[in-house]
Amino acid sequence: MTGVSEWLVPDWRLPANVHAVFTTRAGGFSEGPYAGLNLGLHVGDEPALVARNRQALVQMLPAEPAWLDQVHSNRCLSIGSAVPDDNKADAAFTDQKNRVLAVMVGDCLPILLSETNGQGVAVVHAGWKGLANGVIASTLKNLRGEWMAWLGPAIGPCHYEVGTEVRQAFESGMGFSERGDRWMMDLKRVARAQLEQAGVRRVTSAEECTFCLPDRYYSYRRDGVTGRMAGLIWFS
Repeated sequence: MTGVSEWLVPDWRLPANVHAVFTTRAGGFSEGPYAGLNLGLHVGDEPALVARNRQALVQMLPAEPAWLDQVHSNRCLSIGSAVPDDNKADAAFTDQKNRVLAVMVGDCLPILLSETNGQGVAVVHAGWKGLANGVIASTLKNLRGEWMAWLGPAIGPCHYEVGTEVRQAFESGMGFSERGDRWMMDLKRVARAQLEQAGVRRVTSAEECTFCLPDRYYSYRRDGVTGRMAGLIWFS
């Protein structure tokens, strides 16, 4: 598929049997404000075009991704041979080979996790609500062994302006800087602190801001009507 070379491959020392990728808007069949490889069925794009985008993506993977119905919760699903009927969750884990996990984002922070022995992988959708609700801790409390994490592209503190109610949702002021009566939030700094608190010491990060790069990434905060990208991880 055209555009694959523009996707991100996480720069971390994964076990040899673990595979991960983060799509950009490069490639795909969507048009207008969704132009590119929009993978979100819930954003107003033509369902037939999203289906073509997803099918093109699947051709690059060992299996259909386990898509979640993301609702900014702290629920983590254990994914076996099939996705549960109730797939409202913002994190997922699997210890099944070639079971592709996916997290969709359009400014929120995608977190990909791998067990250091290559026998398990997980994904986390981390917006401010998920971080405040403890989605990282909720996910990691269900996991065994030693884990490593990659933080994908997300809106940066250069553009992520939030209100006092968001700042007050976090006990620590880490990751927040004042701008008048508003706050600028650093999702990655907050997530990194929560990961380390949960025992994940090996954390790497893609530093790009989705808002700043309109030709490369979808951004809900920038555009309002836009598509979604996906972070994907599996092991063989």
